[in-house]
Amino acid sequence: MKRDIWMIPRNQVFLRKRAPKARNRADWLPVVNDLNDTWETVAAHGIAAPQIGVSRRIFIFRPFGDDSSPPEAIINPKIIRAQGELKDFDGCLSVPRIYGPTRRAELIELTGVDVNGNHIRRTYEGFTARIIQHEFDHLDGILFIDRLDSLDDCYTLAPVEEKDEKGNSVERHQEVPLTEQERGYISQFRVKIPGHALSW
Repeated sequence: MKRDIWMIPRNQVFLRKRAPKARNRADWLPVVNDLNDTWETVAAHGIAAPQIGVSRRIFIFRPFGDDSSPPEAIINPKIIRAQGELKDFDGCLSVPRIYGPTRRAELIELTGVDVNGNHIRRTYEGFTARIIQHEFDHLDGILFIDRLDSLDDCYTLAPVEEKDEKGNSVERHQEVPLTEQERGYISQFRVKIPGHALSW
């Protein structure tokens, strides 16, 4: 079943809770099905169960650059190794219209369970590792805005009409710094993570 995406500020308290583990296949399969149904209606690299109002340690994702494969579910994930650091783009369905760079590990090793109950242990790197870390954060009640070094790095996207080499109109987007009102909004709901950004 397709579900609405839970967002701040309305769902702030729920989104900040640490989700418990999924107990068994009967517990996680309906959640995975709802995540997949919701996936079809949003533009995202991944969705975590708390974002659809379900407190379980489950998320789905698609590796970066793969636009054709169905999303993959990971249940009860645990990051057992993190290496390197990259500062890159971040954004979230639960914090709409706001974007900014965050520091995340360049490479991670993850354990968990797949949708069929098989134990997995995998290594991810680059932007795919970033996607997984973002979704993993949701399971611990962490939003990407908590990992921002500064609100000065945040921006929204504004459409700009340009002409291509043939003179046709093409809509692109440009980064626009946050207004004071937007900065206040993010400050109100941000829970800045102390210390090093790559600790779990």
